[in-house]
Amino acid sequence: MIERRLGKTGMDVSVLGLGCYQFTEEFNVMQDAAYEILDYAMDNGITYYDTAEMYGWGESEELLGRALARHRDNPRLCCSTKMGYFERSVKEEYANTVRQTCAEAFVDPVKMMRALKHSMWLLQKDVIDIFNIHEPDWPQWQIDYETASGAAIEFLLEAKKEGLVRSVGFGGWDYHGLARLVKSGKFDFVLPAGGMSLLSKPIYDELIPACVEQGVGVALGGGFGQNTPFLIVKDRRWMELLKPIEDERVQNVVKKLERIYRISDETGFSLPELTIRYIINHKEIATHVAGARELAHVRQNIESAEKGPLPQDVFRELEEVQAIGECLPIWDLRDLSRELVKKLDHYTGGKI
Repeated sequence: MIERRLGKTGMDVSVLGLGCYQFTEEFNVMQDAAYEILDYAMDNGITYYDTAEMYGWGESEELLGRALARHRDNPRLCCSTKMGYFERSVKEEYANTVRQTCAEAFVDPVKMMRALKHSMWLLQKDVIDIFNIHEPDWPQWQIDYETASGAAIEFLLEAKKEGLVRSVGFGGWDYHGLARLVKSGKFDFVLPAGGMSLLSKPIYDELIPACVEQGVGVALGGGFGQNTPFLIVKDRRWMELLKPIEDERVQNVVKKLERIYRISDETGFSLPELTIRYIINHKEIATHVAGARELAHVRQNIESAEKGPLPQDVFRELEEVQAIGECLPIWDLRDLSRELVKKLDHYTGGKI
């Protein structure tokens, strides 16, 4: 599998990484199945693994740590983790409200150190390869974007200086905010979630140019539209559900899906293969951390990645699809699909 330099981290990583959230109990995946996924990935060319404290509330880090211990003879394996979600009460629906802005742990270096040490213990590592702030746009972090400063940022930089972590950065959804922090020159790494799919690539507006200028390594999360179903399984019934929605951005999705499905038909490439190989065409992205809930997912993803980038004619067609027009943000599209999928259950006999 192709490897690329992950910016200022200095690490060479596989162009396909493994996102370590979806094989936890939160997704009803048994630990034996998670170990199968991890062991297969480590034995078959994936060298980069992304996790976080909140993925399974520690289970992901523990599973990954045990797998890394079983594969200690492979020095190319590396991982990143993220601090945040310090209390189970800090739920996503409250994340961007004043209600949580005074959450103590987000500005307390003692509690941050406790979180870091806990991650080190679960991952069975004396030094964390990449340590990140999870969702830096949450107001409880109290980050000053003008100066790229705040208690959490100072903690990251001090942990790096002390040798507890090798590289530092961020993972999140606010691409403009991430770009502002990258431009400060203080950080080594960024993981934009949902920042690119077959439908759109908003990270190329501002974030990717900033990363190229600053030499910051990029790992992409959520390349399948954060598990948007019509970007994973080709099902034309979705277009009939989307067409009645009077929103130009949704209609652009329909137009793009029609082209994408046609490209898939003509090439014989599945949507996941198109996605993985299309992302590989973008050399600014060092690795794409695709998740997996079963062994077949990671096996198929590796097979796709090993084929390398798409042929230039197919790549150009997908670039034309990108240019059709603005779509709903991927998180809104994902949520819309979760509502519409309920309607699919009421249709039988090919009515749509």
